[in-house]
Amino acid sequence: MALRYDHGTTAQHGGSDIVIDLLPTEARAVGRADADELTSILDTALWALTLLRTGKDRRGRDNKPATTRPVTVENWHLAISRLESARTTLLAGITAAAIREHRQAGGSVADLARAMDAPRSTAQTRQAKVLTAGVSEWEAWATTFPDEHPPSTDNWIHTVDLDLEEAKAVGIDAGLMADWTDKVLWGLALLRTGYSHRGGLRRVDLACWQVVISDLVHKLEPRIKGIIDAAVRTHASMPGGTVADLALAMGVPTKTAQSRRDKILKEFPGGWERWAIGTRREATDDDNANPALNVPLPEHHPEIFEIAARDGRVGTTCNCGWTSPERTTDALEAARWGEAHRQEQAAKDTTIARRPRRPADPQETEPEVEPTHKTDVYDGEDGLVVCRCVCGWQGNPTSNIVAAALEGRGHRDSANS
Repeated sequence: MALRYDHGTTAQHGGSDIVIDLLPTEARAVGRADADELTSILDTALWALTLLRTGKDRRGRDNKPATTRPVTVENWHLAISRLESARTTLLAGITAAAIREHRQAGGSVADLARAMDAPRSTAQTRQAKVLTAGVSEWEAWATTFPDEHPPSTDNWIHTVDLDLEEAKAVGIDAGLMADWTDKVLWGLALLRTGYSHRGGLRRVDLACWQVVISDLVHKLEPRIKGIIDAAVRTHASMPGGTVADLALAMGVPTKTAQSRRDKILKEFPGGWERWAIGTRREATDDDNANPALNVPLPEHHPEIFEIAARDGRVGTTCNCGWTSPERTTDALEAARWGEAHRQEQAAKDTTIARRPRRPADPQETEPEVEPTHKTDVYDGEDGLVVCRCVCGWQGNPTSNIVAAALEGRGHRDSANS
């Protein structure tokens, strides 16, 4: 078995162990160092999910037993750093190599779209980006045997150890993500040997690449991105969660980190970010301080819109960002697409496990202010924020972004009256 569940000492206390097991032939192809690096993505992802869903850090440090600690900005820095680096290097290299091999094996764009569970246009764009670009450093890594001396001759085993609290927080997602990580390791062995050693030796075929691409692109990739987005949103809400710190964690320039954070904060949390948050934790007094933990589910309002005026074709779009992949000249058919989307999303949203939570504060529409009194919150010193106005007024430095914004609104109201 490549993936199994062990119920030993940990399970006696309510937790569980998930074991990923590589055959000797796979271990030689993947290499112990690369296997450890890839499974560290799984460990970090499950740890980040526990942080997001419980608001606690339960990992032991320096070989000491696990203890419960409050989540700190350093936790988010570490989670973002590890997941973002892995997503843009290891996983990106394996995905690009698998898409290239899928094409060389005779896979069509339609086959790729089915594996990705995406529209043909998305699959074609993704494939074209890979085929027109040169082989990157990480794609070359994915197809090259590891330089290990001596090479591995035994099974390689990795155990994910979850205690009771972590198992309750992560739930079935732990087993699913472990299974997909196992498929990534299997895919790496396929890329480096051209053969599958599971269930008997056989040459890699198109079906193998479709499984690897499905688990990477359709299942693992969006979840990793959802965890990163939720971590970035939470990091931004904490004292010390500055753009400079985010840039360091992501390994990108400050301007790029600022742009990515602004995009996440301005948008409603998407489906995979809401999945990462999980909403399994009880409501606490800290919920309002973290915008990622107390968000309402979106309402979906599909509308018919014209695609090309010259031929009268129409499609449907929704306020959540969804757009119908098909186009038609029949407005009723387009309306049915929109209604099917609305019903599907409503069903998905109602399946999210939610405990009773404090209702979100009512949204107030801010009155327009004179240009001479416009306020905004800026990063200050020592992890604090400060509200400033274009008229020169400045509020008191604070660690609470909401308090700073309210102080600015008080200044505007007073100045405008």
